[in-house]
Amino acid sequence: MARAAVAGSPTPVSLSPHGLTKWQARTRAAAIASAASLPRLDAVTARAGLPLPSPTVQPTKRAVLPLLATVTNLDELKTGPRRLLELLHSLASHVCRSRGYACTPSQVTYHQSQELLALSLGVTTKTVQRWTRTLEALELVATRAHFGGHSNAARVDGLVIAVSLKAGHRARLHHEDLAHQWRDLEADRLTGKTAWAAAKYLMSGSVSTQQERTNQVLEMWAVTGCFQRPPFFTDSDISPRTVLDVAYTLPLLGDIPPRDRPALVSKLASALAHGLNDHHSTAWYASLIWQALEAEQSGLTALQPLAALLTRLWTDCKEWPELRRPGALLASRLAT
Repeated sequence: MARAAVAGSPTPVSLSPHGLTKWQARTRAAAIASAASLPRLDAVTARAGLPLPSPTVQPTKRAVLPLLATVTNLDELKTGPRRLLELLHSLASHVCRSRGYACTPSQVTYHQSQELLALSLGVTTKTVQRWTRTLEALELVATRAHFGGHSNAARVDGLVIAVSLKAGHRARLHHEDLAHQWRDLEADRLTGKTAWAAAKYLMSGSVSTQQERTNQVLEMWAVTGCFQRPPFFTDSDISPRTVLDVAYTLPLLGDIPPRDRPALVSKLASALAHGLNDHHSTAWYASLIWQALEAEQSGLTALQPLAALLTRLWTDCKEWPELRRPGALLASRLAT
């Protein structure tokens, strides 16, 4: 293009313009004479022949994600912590692929819902916390509750998790991991992108597809920080049928809109009365749930302990066929 501009200049160039020395004038004349001997090129043709840079640069390589067996000896872990570590490592690998890392990082940090992890593993959040402490003692993972919302009304919006991807690396959380706004809690509650909406979606499907759906939701949450409704999602109400269904639903009760809580509490109380064969105590179960919800809104932890009591009671009903009044046993445990 420079050659074409000089060679195709229609105006003569002065050899001794004002302000140039004799040496500068001779150098300029020599350059013009050298350019005149080059073949004339049309400026458009010269521009078209230039290679244009690609608008998007594709990475030359992708990170090779290691297998979990190369990070730690899985045989040294008990079944529960091992299941949790396998799930967290699988999510970390999915996050790595989604972020497009060119080399394998020492650890991956992402945001996740503890309730959805418990639902995926078929246990309570208390069990997940106990298994997590075991993994944290081995420095394979590091977790911390993350607070979102307004500063004057901040509440836990999920769990920040760091997972080690290299043998010998100690998983650690940093200040920027906790200061980062992983999600807009208030906007997610208004648009239905909460853990409750995710659990509602998962429990509305069949048992055969629930695990596949759960994995998809967990991967979606790890990448985006919230639950995105699939196009085929419907707001059809779920109907908890067993005591264990009620135990899984209770910790999510505080995330649903207030206008939907009375209907759901009524369904949960009916499910408890039916599951415990205590139909005349439906109102008592409803008042019990309302008290726990009000305590939760006041800043106390009440829904999760109640869910743990129901899980224990459900186990007692399975292992103790002679138990005739499980509702009375629940009342006595609540009184102590």
